[in-house]
Formats: sequence, C-alpha cells, structure tokens
Amino acid sequence: MKNRVCELFGVRYPVVMGAVSQDPVLGAAVSEAGGLGCLAGALVDPAELRNRIRRFRELTDRPFAVNFPIVLTPEKQIEEKMRMMIDEHVAVVITSAGNPKLWTKFLQDGGCKVAHVLPTLYHAMKAAEAGVDAIIAEPAESGGYRGEHEVSMMVLIPTIRRALPNMPLIAAGAVADGAGLAAVMALGAEGVQLGTRFIATVESGAAAQSKQLILAATDTSTMSAEGRVKPRVSRPEFAEAVLGERKQVQMGQVSALITEILTVKDVMRSLIDGGLEASQAATDGIREFVPQIV
Repeated sequence: MKNRVCELFGVRYPVVMGAVSQDPVLGAAVSEAGGLGCLAGALVDPAELRNRIRRFRELTDRPFAVNFPIVLTPEKQIEEKMRMMIDEHVAVVITSAGNPKLWTKFLQDGGCKVAHVLPTLYHAMKAAEAGVDAIIAEPAESGGYRGEHEVSMMVLIPTIRRALPNMPLIAAGAVADGAGLAAVMALGAEGVQLGTRFIATVESGAAAQSKQLILAATDTSTMSAEGRVKPRVSRPEFAEAVLGERKQVQMGQVSALITEILTVKDVMRSLIDGGLEASQAATDGIREFVPQIV
C-alpha cells in the first residue's frame, strides 16, 4: 500500500517539519533526510522570504513547504507572499489559524499543494470543504497554535479519519520517536509533523536556552499560553528552575520524551526504524490473545 502523504508531497518518508525556523538550514536538512522541510513565512519580510526560499534551493533540490498562520501574517503582506509561493514554485504551502477558503484555490491553481493545520473535527470538515490537499491535525499536546480547543491526539486523529477517510491526514504533536509514529498511524494518520523534536537537533539554529529547556522538561513542564492562538509554552516556574529566569518558550508536551540533541538524519532513522520495531511489538503483543477469542 502506498503512503498518500509521501505521494502528495513527493518525499520518501511521511515526516513534515513544523514551522519552527525561518532559517532554511534546518528545513533543508529535513528535506535531504527524506522528509518535507519547512520555512516559517508569516513574520519574515517578503523580500527576505524570497531570498530564503532561493537559499533553500541552493541547499537541496528536494521538495519543501512554507508555513503561514494566517492571523499572524501581516495583512498588507499576505497577498504578496501567496503570489510569491506560485512565482517561486514552492511545492507545498501549509496554512493555519485562519479560514482555509481564503487562499487554497488560489495556491492550487498556481501549482502548489495546500495542507491546513487544525485542532478539531469541525475545522477539518471546513478544510475539506475548502478543497485542501491534506489535513494536519494538531491536538492539545502540540506546541503549535491550537486555539481554545483541548482535543487529545487519541481522539482527534480517529475522529477525523472516520469522517474523512479519503483525506491524507498528518498528526502534529506528541511524536518524538518511532513508538509515537507507530501510535498515530495506528490511530489513522498517514504521517507526522514534528516541531519540538526538530528544534532539538544539531542543525537547528534555535537558542541554546530553548534546547536546554526541551532536554530538561518533564510531563508537567508546559502549559497553554494566553491569547487567540494559544501555543503550548514552558511554565515560567520550570524555566526559572532550569535557567534562573522565568521564560515562556514555545515547546510541545513531547519535550518530556526528548533527552538528547541528535542530527536530523538520526531523528529520521529513529522514527522509521523505531516505528517498525514498535509496530511489530504491538502486533506480537495482541497476537498472543487471538487464540483466546471465542
């Protein structure tokens, strides 16, 4: 069986990088390792964004995405940036935090694939009506922009899969290793989007303090921030204990599972090899009970 996410994006592995960097170096490393690298495009000046897209192509000839949370992209820049995606032949545009009807058809008519990030089944149905090519479902555990909703991965992915069986579905958040990949694929996802795990890599240009907080995190080290899009951030008291100052750094709950800085290639290897191992272990564990069913 072919993987629809890989086919849609033209990548070897169904692994998408979240919008955790405006620097093409990390994204290019993800694309080179077989995933879909990404540039965060919302807050970059348009001229500089074009430069970074072209720099990305100097680093790799493989597909990549540019990500735009719509409500965070300056209104006076958004049309110019969307036209740029077409002019620069960007393979995939990832939108979020806004109405998917606004730009989906425009981008698709220009040759871009469009994936939309969303937090609930309601929003998934709206994205499907808008004609997006893929859905990226972001649960409460995620470090991204989740809005006011608190739907867990264990509920969000199966709910969307049942309602939209023909839609390529990517799980965003709560995955840092092969066991996580196997788990979300068992729930109905066909791929994963990783943000926090890619921040904690050798190639990441994230601040040393951010990486330090991720490595030190436990299961209770993050919280939902205030505001319209409500990203998940480090708890101030946790940051004070680790860094000596109260900071709110954007990071997912999955930080609790990240214990070392790896190269992007090693992260990818751990996802695929570990996913296969975890899947086999789960299969073997369930198979043990099959003869007992009457």
